[in-house]
Amino acid sequence: MSDQCQQHARSDVQDVAQSEVEVFDCNDPKYASVKQRILAYVRAVNPIYRAQGHPLYSEDISGLCAVVRASESARKQDVCSPSQSLRQEPIVGLPVIWNIRATGYKDWPYRGDSYSPSSGYGAISCIKNPSGDKLLTKGCRRWTVEIPLIGSEPCDCGCSAIVCDNYVWQRK
Repeated sequence: MSDQCQQHARSDVQDVAQSEVEVFDCNDPKYASVKQRILAYVRAVNPIYRAQGHPLYSEDISGLCAVVRASESARKQDVCSPSQSLRQEPIVGLPVIWNIRATGYKDWPYRGDSYSPSSGYGAISCIKNPSGDKLLTKGCRRWTVEIPLIGSEPCDCGCSAIVCDNYVWQRK
C-alpha cells in the first residue's frame, strides 16, 4: 500500500467502495475507450505483480466490465494504485471489475478480475447475483498470505486465496 494510500485509509477508504458503478459488455464498441483504460491499468500493474511473484491479470478483456461512474469519496485520485504512474488517475471512470463470467458456483455464480481503489489490491472477485441496485463482490487477493490477517475473513466463494475483501457497489 502506497504512503499516500495509508494516509487516506482511516478516513475515506470505505467511501470509495460505496461508489456507483456501471456494468456493461466489455466488447460493446460504445465502451471501447473504457476497455482501453482497463487494458492500460492491467499493463501498468502486471510488471509490478510479476516482480513481486503475484499472479498476473489477463490482457484479454472480455465478458462484463464495471467502472466507477460516481463517488462520494473526498479522495478524487487513485492514490492507492500499485503503479505510481496511475496514482493521479481519477476515481470516476476507474475500472473495478472486468472479465466477469459465469462460474456455475451456486452462492457466487460469477467471477472476474478486479481492483479495489480503497486498498490498491488486485483481486479475483466472486460476484453474487445483483439484488436490486446493489452488486456484492468478494475479492480474493491476487497473492497468497501465509496466515489470515486479523480482521480479514477467509474466502468461501470458490477461489483459492485466503484473504477476502467484501464490497457492496451501488449499481447504475
